[in-house]
Amino acid sequence: MRKCWFLGLISLAVLLGAGVPLTATTRFTPSASPLRLDEPLEDVIADLDAFVPAYMEAQGVPGVAIALVREGRVAWTGEYGLANRLSRRPIAPDTTFSVASNSKVVTAYIALRLVDQGLLSLDAPLDGYLSEPWLPQEEFRPAITPRHTLSHTSGLGHLTFSRELQFPPGAGYFYSGRGLEYTQEVLEEATGRSLEKLGQELVFQPLGMDHTSFVGTPAVQAQAARGHLPAVVPVLIFVIPFLIALLVLGLVALVWAHVRTGRWRPSRRAALTVYLAAAALASIPTFLLEGGFSLDRLLLIVILAGLPLLAFLLGGLALRRLLPGRHGLRKGLVLAGVLLVVLGMGAAVVALGDLPSPPLASKKPNAGGSVSSTATDMARFLIELGNPQYLSPEAAAQMRQPQVSLSGNLSWGLGPGIQHSPQGDALWQWGQATDFQSVMIIYPDLGYGVVVLTNSDLLNSDVAIDIAHRALGGSIESIRRASHLEFNYQGPFLEE
Repeated sequence: MRKCWFLGLISLAVLLGAGVPLTATTRFTPSASPLRLDEPLEDVIADLDAFVPAYMEAQGVPGVAIALVREGRVAWTGEYGLANRLSRRPIAPDTTFSVASNSKVVTAYIALRLVDQGLLSLDAPLDGYLSEPWLPQEEFRPAITPRHTLSHTSGLGHLTFSRELQFPPGAGYFYSGRGLEYTQEVLEEATGRSLEKLGQELVFQPLGMDHTSFVGTPAVQAQAARGHLPAVVPVLIFVIPFLIALLVLGLVALVWAHVRTGRWRPSRRAALTVYLAAAALASIPTFLLEGGFSLDRLLLIVILAGLPLLAFLLGGLALRRLLPGRHGLRKGLVLAGVLLVVLGMGAAVVALGDLPSPPLASKKPNAGGSVSSTATDMARFLIELGNPQYLSPEAAAQMRQPQVSLSGNLSWGLGPGIQHSPQGDALWQWGQATDFQSVMIIYPDLGYGVVVLTNSDLLNSDVAIDIAHRALGGSIESIRRASHLEFNYQGPFLEE
């Protein structure tokens, strides 16, 4: 009887894992088209009003905010869908989104402002500004400059804690969040101010970006959209470690029972302890995700672990009274009942689709990805990129000067990427977090651009770029390829 309890709980957990199906999304692939600059603005707006809601429904996108730039000004903003799918709060003009890697261009702009002030040199070693070395490899400390980190040619990696180099500085291109973090260390030590203070003083306040911050200020968080993830993602993040922990702890419990009693039969209490301990251990990865501990994540874990356990316990108790002496039949019926519960939970997970993730409130600024902003505020910044009012002509020219060529129609400047096309050069950057997407593109010579912010998920990674392409027209494929990091390790450099 005790052995059956133990095996039953393990079976319960296996059924829990088997009952969570994966989902797939389809990709929208637009064809090349001319820029829509010559179309009347009202026609473009009418087209977006028809296209965006239908596209959002097809792709499962909760919310979208768009800002169109024409003649160097914000010509129109549009808001579609929901900031929070559960509360049904709609996207509004002042709704803030995480703009993820668009933060990198903001940081690059700050660096150029400091170059104008004489506090930073683009070609001086970054290590020379620091009281303690940031880079572990001594041979390359004098080699990495702001020019390298701002153009992603430093050799530092991306989405890693490592400070090791992929290649010597200047020997190739590798899109690098670590390079921007290195730059942040220098900016903060060189000025004695945090990146947030620098952002407010040199970017956000001068440009009237009142709803923008590197950290989770109350003003920004009050209007923040919740990012969204498929419900299956946090479920699997719990279920997979749960199954592993249950297997390991179960084996330990079996051995311990054999040592104590000489039999491979843990007690009912031991089996229950193993199950609950596995659930507790498996909750740790869930709480380590962006946003940390939250009540909705705790509730998810209680439901995932609790409902099957409750079905197992109550089903066993009821059948023990209804079918006394029919042990084999009872066991089969209990496991069948648990299977139905787990399959029902899996179906519910799929039916729920995307769910809001916990609100993010960055306490420390991160140069590579912690800015939150509105579509209008980011459009104001985009306009400044296209026609800088607060940079010297020399610094502005440096920003737009290609530093490395990635393909025939794509290079990288000091901060933004540069797409070359018959319509002219476009400065751009995209942002991709687990639960937000964004892109900003501007043709400086035309004063024509777009910002798209969404609270959609990582599994459908082209949403913002597809919507931006519909709004602007023109070419987009080189931007799409770069956003998928297809050009890492590539060159050659323009001066070679």
